[in-house]
Amino acid sequence: MYAKLKQKGIHHVCLRVPDLHVAANFYRNAFDAELVAEWGAEGKEDHAFILDLGTGDYLEIFGSPEPFALGKWQHVAIWTDNMEAAFERAIANGATVASKPAISHIPTRSGQVVHMKYGFLNAPGGETVELIQDVDADAHI
Repeated sequence: MYAKLKQKGIHHVCLRVPDLHVAANFYRNAFDAELVAEWGAEGKEDHAFILDLGTGDYLEIFGSPEPFALGKWQHVAIWTDNMEAAFERAIANGATVASKPAISHIPTRSGQVVHMKYGFLNAPGGETVELIQDVDADAHI
């Protein structure tokens, strides 16, 4: 059920894919996304799902035979607490590996260091998904 869960921030990211149901099932099965709303007519370009990837982290998906030719996001990043399990689930649900998980210790301009494990997948709808896991400062592969 759709609910306002945040007061500020990004409401949703919109994705247009060739097969709405395949894409929605991928996010539901691979990342435990929950369906919170659906509208439009089956098989029409107004048919969409809103999936919740977290607490109000919404992904809106439309099925469309036409490629979306305007500005595009490079990728969407999804938090995980178990990179290997998340990669396995995503692959089992139709994703392919774009880059294997790696660890990075990124120094910021403020002097803080961001420690993360990350990896990229190609999802069944053609979009790129990055998985991110926080790691300790001494983490390595």
